[in-house]
Formats: sequence, C-alpha cells, structure tokens
Amino acid sequence: MNDQEREDHLDRLTAWLQNLFLPTSEVDQIFREISKAVRINKLTPPGAKTLPALSGPNYAGKSTMMMRWAREKYLMWIDGAELDTYGRPILHPEPGHEVDLCPLAWIDLDAASQIKDVDAAILGVFNLPADGVKRDISAAAMEAVRRHRTQVVIVDDVHLLKTNWKSGRDVLDHIKHLNTRLGQIGVSLVLIGADLEDTALVNDPQIACRLRLSRFGPYKVESPDDEEDRVGWQVIVRDFEQLLAPHLPRSKPEELFRELAGALQERTQGYLGDLKALLCEAAINATVDGTHKILPRHLDEVDLSKRADEGCGLDISS
Repeated sequence: MNDQEREDHLDRLTAWLQNLFLPTSEVDQIFREISKAVRINKLTPPGAKTLPALSGPNYAGKSTMMMRWAREKYLMWIDGAELDTYGRPILHPEPGHEVDLCPLAWIDLDAASQIKDVDAAILGVFNLPADGVKRDISAAAMEAVRRHRTQVVIVDDVHLLKTNWKSGRDVLDHIKHLNTRLGQIGVSLVLIGADLEDTALVNDPQIACRLRLSRFGPYKVESPDDEEDRVGWQVIVRDFEQLLAPHLPRSKPEELFRELAGALQERTQGYLGDLKALLCEAAINATVDGTHKILPRHLDEVDLSKRADEGCGLDISS
C-alpha cells in the first residue's frame, strides 16, 4: 500500500473496531430474559406489567449493551413499515394524519430527576413540548406513546431519580403509575441503573413484586485457582481473538487467550468495555508497527481508565 491507501485502511479498521460488540453468554441470557418479559407483557391483559430491569456498577457497559438490544428490536419492529420521503418509518392512525412510527423510546434521566422530568423526557423522544401542570404532561406523554405505536419505553440512569427527599414517595409511586398506564396500552417499561439493588426503587414492595432484575458487571477472577472464573474469562478473550484474527495475520491460533489472558484481566479488571478498548488499540498499534500480532508491549502502550489501571496482579494464564 502507498501512504494514502495505508491511512485509509487504518481508518476503516479503526471504525470497525470501535463498533465491535461481543455478545457473551451472560449478555445473551440477559437479552433473552428481557425479550421474554416484553413478549409476555404484550400477551397479558391491560394493566401493570412485569418490569424488566438491568443493574450493575457504573461504567460496566449496561447502557451500551442495552442500546444494542434496543437497536435490534427497533429494526425488527419497523421492518415493512411505510417510509416517508426522508426514509423514516411512518403510519397513518387516521385518514389524512401521518405520524412517525416509534416502536421503542429511550430516555436518559438527569441528576435528581422528578416526576415532571420523567414525563418530559418521554415527550422529548417525540419532539413534543412539556408545558403545563404535571397531570397534563403525564397524560400527553401516554398519548404520545399510544399514537406513535411504541412497544417499549427504556429509562436509563434510573438510579438518578430523586427518591431521598420529602416527595420521594411520589416519585416511586409515579414509576408504578407509569408501569400501569403503559401496561394498559400494551407497552413494556424497562429500567437501567447503577447498583439498583441498594435503591429505594427496587426495595419498594409494589415495584419488587413485578420486577425482574438482571445484573451485569465485570468478569472478576478472584483467585488464580478459581478454574471456573479463569476459564470463563479465557472464553471471552478467545471470542474477541477470533474477531480480531483476520486483521492480525501473524498471530498464531489461540495465542492471545492462552498467553495473555492474565495480563488482560489485570489491565481491565474484567470490564468488557476496557477489554475492547485495550484489544482494539493494541490491534491498531500492531498494524501500524508492522508486527501484525498483539504483543505484551502493545498492551503496555495503551492508556486505560484509572479504574482499569488499578490492577489486581493475578496471573490466570493457562
């Protein structure tokens, strides 16, 4: 390759690597559980529905993972829909009326969010104003969900709901009310948040009886003698290695997960996001310097988060 061709190749490779997603067995299981809850909710009579929720530590990759699930469902649900001149899916609820088809609504909560903030965020998905008193905004949000044929409303960063103040009870009651109102029109509510197990939201008796809580976190290897954890981590590294192998022509089969799994665990503390960042940048460095295989020095050259750099020092290589 000449210089320009080489630069173009590296740009394309970098773009591909940054969009890499590895569905581990744990991720697949969570996807199946949430999909099952949504499917059953559609089949049950109107009313409060099962409430799928995903918990885990901050920056474990919960939102990234669920964004992938949401994207797949969105594309499936708009398949075959009528498109407008801009290529957007639309529907005609009444003769002469056209609205966007929005089968999935994703909202991100701000810090200390209250009742009005939740409803306003739902309206914001449909580019609608949130003017008026709380009751009117709530009614408008539910009407927008119905009109746009939404099937799932995902609320991210739900741990930011302001439940630790004098009106915190009202916020919890509104989540229950929201689940009921959405359930009356066949819509599932899905919650994502950090360490929800310790929040008032999850410990509310009425919410807990409908909650189906999954947890997603780092893949820890507490001891080099823990064979189950060690092998589980090596499987993840192997799966990543298989994705990278076509772009590392000088690497030997199974070399990465057999020889460098321990170093990768130490550097990333088992966080998939950090593992992806480390391997992707190391793969680029190995391409740039012409080695075309990931060596320990390529891992050492990558700067990760402070959390990732606080390594445990375990050697789990087989």
